[in-house]
Amino acid sequence: MIMEDYHIIYTPLEKVSLKNFDEKKLFHLRSLGMGTVYDLLYYFPRAYDDRTNIKTIDQLRIDEYTVVKATIAKITAPPTRTGLKMVKATAMDGTGVLELVWFQMPYLRKSLKIGEEYVFIGQVKRGYTFQMVNPEFKLMASQAKMQDGEILPIYSSSKDLPQNMFRRIVHNFLSTYGDKFCENIPGEILEKHHLPGRKEALREIHFPSNPRALEEAKRRFAVEELLVLEMGILEKRYVLDQQKSMKYVLEDKKNLVKKYLSSLGFALTDSQKKVITDIYKELSGGKIVNRLLQGDVGSGKTVVSMVLLLYMIENSYQGVLMAPTEILATQHYLSVRDTFSQLGVEVGLLTGSFKGKTKEKLLRDIREGKIGIVIGTHALIEENVEFKQLGLIVIDEQHRFGVIQRKKLRDKGLLANLVVMSATPIPRSLALSIYGDLDISVINELPPYRKPVRTKWISNYTDAGLMYDFIGKKLAQGKQAYFVAPLIEESEKLSAKSVEELYGEVRKQLPDYRIGILHGRMKGSEKDDVMERFKKKELDILVSTTVIEVGVDVPNATVMVIANSERFGLSALHQLRGRVGRGPDQSYCFLVSYTDNAVSKSRLSIMEETNDGFQIAEEDLRLRKAGELFGVRQSGFSDLRFIDIIHDVKTIQLVKETCEAYLQSHGGKLANPFLAADIAEKFRES
Repeated sequence: MIMEDYHIIYTPLEKVSLKNFDEKKLFHLRSLGMGTVYDLLYYFPRAYDDRTNIKTIDQLRIDEYTVVKATIAKITAPPTRTGLKMVKATAMDGTGVLELVWFQMPYLRKSLKIGEEYVFIGQVKRGYTFQMVNPEFKLMASQAKMQDGEILPIYSSSKDLPQNMFRRIVHNFLSTYGDKFCENIPGEILEKHHLPGRKEALREIHFPSNPRALEEAKRRFAVEELLVLEMGILEKRYVLDQQKSMKYVLEDKKNLVKKYLSSLGFALTDSQKKVITDIYKELSGGKIVNRLLQGDVGSGKTVVSMVLLLYMIENSYQGVLMAPTEILATQHYLSVRDTFSQLGVEVGLLTGSFKGKTKEKLLRDIREGKIGIVIGTHALIEENVEFKQLGLIVIDEQHRFGVIQRKKLRDKGLLANLVVMSATPIPRSLALSIYGDLDISVINELPPYRKPVRTKWISNYTDAGLMYDFIGKKLAQGKQAYFVAPLIEESEKLSAKSVEELYGEVRKQLPDYRIGILHGRMKGSEKDDVMERFKKKELDILVSTTVIEVGVDVPNATVMVIANSERFGLSALHQLRGRVGRGPDQSYCFLVSYTDNAVSKSRLSIMEETNDGFQIAEEDLRLRKAGELFGVRQSGFSDLRFIDIIHDVKTIQLVKETCEAYLQSHGGKLANPFLAADIAEKFRES
């Protein structure tokens, strides 16, 4: 019965029956992303109206939520270009000036009184001076009867759910369901790290009794959110580590590998050799391989994966290479089909577009072992795909699949040996967390013939003209160029260039050259035809969306132009830049952006300064968020509210070690059923 009671916390809000909780409130809560009781009580305050820490204006810091006491000196209602009604006030406290702005609340002009002292609660922004937009406010004189030590929660809400109403809702739910939140942190971990209990912490984080209790509650939930994530990832790794891959009988057969390497026409780098040797040792030593292979764009990860797949083939096993997109899977297939055919290895391609008898024959050949290596997309993990003897799965561009898909693969029991590759260098904090179940190998050097791509930010029309002149000269020398646009079609909402618009501009600027167009809405055969023509030099210019971000390898293409580059994250820009510089010739990347946005300018400047993928990944993580950067929203990683992913590496390391020690001491079992339930919910696919 205890576990039945516990699952009440995941009750949908529409099934809740509480006094004064109606359909209207339910609608507004759901619009804020809350679907269950758990969601509501884990919707923690973004700030606090803390009377114990009222600040003066000179103590304010940009972007912090805070409480400040000041006197209104001026009130105006200036017109706006958009027609929005605005009230603006100037407040002072003797230490500085604070500008206050409210939109669509014209009645405030009469409510606020010049000369009166108020308490203002909001986020501090930088205007001509310090500024708060739509802050809460209270007349200081009316607060005299309130206790000095009162700390009130402030929630991210909307005008439809005023703070007082929101507080009452949370208080009612806490009173009714708070005791159902059983302790999900194992007792030994609570004791070791001196953490408050879950029920106590839940009360204190919503309605703090004092500042110290609030900080302890925050510390507890910081550990909890990491613990649920880490334990969910590491429990599967523990099971794998305890298994022995005795059914994998691998001999030291490497004739196919040697023939393949001799056909490449270049020698492997020391980094590539080390990675291959490390994985050879694990395979031949009976250990189940569970490894992340990361390396910058152009470092040769794909060659390493092909060596490993051939090694498995020669030892009578099948191999799989899974790519995130059909175009990338097709590129991989076309790049090795002929070479592997000469080695006597049958390679198959399986994507979602395969239908009918063609697909039936392919599935039959895979099941009977006639196809040694299968290259494809998510279609590879469908129920009807069966292997005769699968030995190794390689996943390309791991960050595009995310934690959930990796876990799903393991749960299906499809694989024993797994190598996942990422050309997006992963900061240490992320490697410790969302990739904590994987051993990590790094290819940290480029082939000797590769030259760093020279990057130039084009910030004005004069430079754009010079850029086209430069590109024309390169095309005249027989080189090829990519032009990338962020959108497929025109958009009234976005000023970014569409592919069609960019195509028209390029044709106007470079009329003497053959231009192709490529985007994700084209049929597979159409995309293949365009790429094949570009590779064969039948096209001089390829105008494309980001479908070329990964996998497309045309060494003769030495120029990359990214239109509206402010609309891309750093890692996406770095990936796109990696499409050039694939051969021995000097290559160039032009980032076209006329932006005034400070963050965008910072990104573009970083791209000009460095080709170091790890530095770029760290900066991207700092400027954006982990979930945005790695596409792992479904993993819960971007839900972390109390952990600074850049600076809290020690905390992440500590929690990871705590999880490993716990699993070791409990034989890989989650002795705490409430933790197990929360993990199952966290990793459950919607």
